[in-house]
Amino acid sequence: MSESLKDQSIAAFLWVMIDKLGNSTINFIVTIVLARLLLPEDFGVIAMVMIFFELCAGFVDSGFSNALVREKEISEEDKSTTFVFNFLISIVVYGILFVSAPAIAAFFEEESLVMLTRVLGINLIINSFAIIQQAVLTQQIDFKTQTKVRIPSVIISGGVAVVLALNGWGVWSLVIQLVLRALIDTILLWYFHPWKLSLKFYKSSFIRLFKFGSNILIAGLVQRFFQHIFKLVIGKYFSAATLGFYDQANRFCNMAINHLFQAVQKISYPILSKLQDDMERLKEGYRKFIKLSSFVILPAMVLLGVLAEPIIITLIGEKWLQSVPFLQLLCGAGVTYHFHVINLNMLLVLGRSDLGLRLEFIEKISIGLGIIIGIQFGIMGLVIGQVVSAYINLLVNTYYSNKFLKYSLLAQLRDISPTIIFSLMMGVVLYLSLIHI
Repeated sequence: MSESLKDQSIAAFLWVMIDKLGNSTINFIVTIVLARLLLPEDFGVIAMVMIFFELCAGFVDSGFSNALVREKEISEEDKSTTFVFNFLISIVVYGILFVSAPAIAAFFEEESLVMLTRVLGINLIINSFAIIQQAVLTQQIDFKTQTKVRIPSVIISGGVAVVLALNGWGVWSLVIQLVLRALIDTILLWYFHPWKLSLKFYKSSFIRLFKFGSNILIAGLVQRFFQHIFKLVIGKYFSAATLGFYDQANRFCNMAINHLFQAVQKISYPILSKLQDDMERLKEGYRKFIKLSSFVILPAMVLLGVLAEPIIITLIGEKWLQSVPFLQLLCGAGVTYHFHVINLNMLLVLGRSDLGLRLEFIEKISIGLGIIIGIQFGIMGLVIGQVVSAYINLLVNTYYSNKFLKYSLLAQLRDISPTIIFSLMMGVVLYLSLIHI
């Protein structure tokens, strides 16, 4: 990397770390408090709503964010076209979600989902007003401004949710937290990074951005659906409480990953995009991101898996004890997450979103098989199927890394072998220590 890009990378990494440390810590505290105040069923019901909301959010974005970030210069025409398209799509999609709310409630046999879905869906329209700022700030590797936006929104929305939960609002405290956070995010993004709103639509700009973004859209929708498919199956065939236990374990696992890895994830795509014309430098940058993310993710997942029971009991109480085996298994799958993201980013950097789409479909076949086979053995079999499919997909994800950069899975594992050995030794020692306590 050039010196200027190195400086940008270091500054970006520091600000994303501040963002994640502050954001994740505050969110973690709020989650603990809410988990003690609310019931597993409340979190289970919200998980049901979020399945459909996440799918709709992916459709509204339509891959335009990634398309803008990849641009060397984002023109006013690009901004205007993206805003108009996303805003109109958000209204259409919200209308569909509004009308579909009774069917969603009937599917899960949860009457309360009708109003919950319609209220939470408002976030689709709110978020459409912030897509330009988020894309531009990411493309400029300006994570300082994004940090100044997110931390206040997490504090305010989390504080309001806790107050509402204390006053008996139940599941609605979680809904209002999500809506309020999106609203504050949008307002602050406009305050810190205003742009002259234009309602002009440029056909040439749309065709160029959509040509790249369409593959990301399809891949993103498939990825989001299968990301939540285990929740969908659990919510349909098991109780809301069971989904609540699974969702809480998933939250702990994701918070650990997001806390440690998203700092790397957020800067890897824009940084590597600037190296797209130099394959040797791209490979070297790619290797550094793999080694850095593994250095933080692998020990964390081992630590969280071994200490799952005391962590759950100490932080959110014994009523969540059924989350422990879920958390341990999900940590086993979590160690592969950063490989998937960085390998996919490599394809986007090279402009091969079509291959990313192909990989997504192949991966989802293995997930589908994991569900079909796993559910035959109950809820634990279903989650084990999720873990097994994660490792199968690890093999799939690295195929094109080897083809384009000559960086195979074996080479990646060789690069991170010291971290693997350290993590395993730490886990064994810690496990044996717990047995003798």
